[in-house]
Amino acid sequence: MSRKTGICIIAVLIVLFSFGVWYGRHRQKEEEKNPLPQAVTEEETMIVASVPTVTYAYIVRAKEHMLVVYLGDGQTVYMETGIRTETLDEEMKQKTVNGIGFTTQESLFDFLESYSS
Repeated sequence: MSRKTGICIIAVLIVLFSFGVWYGRHRQKEEEKNPLPQAVTEEETMIVASVPTVTYAYIVRAKEHMLVVYLGDGQTVYMETGIRTETLDEEMKQKTVNGIGFTTQESLFDFLESYSS
């Protein structure tokens, strides 16, 4: 190998090494200016479920062993039914403690009719 060829190879290696150092520093500065978003861990992930809310026009609740129909606000008495809670099965008694909601007057009267006989 001649001396000129060896010097050229060394010069090319020095240029490539210098370019590599310059490129690494340039890239580091760019990352500092525009950082990549960090990976989100499971602890940081929050899922928000959209649960539709139902507004009831009527609510049936047990009051003093009788079924009473309230308006949707849950406080204004719409009518006293005369249906005694003793005639209801246990599951229905539990539901009337929290209130059974109805969106229409027709569905309310269908319910009351089924328990008034």
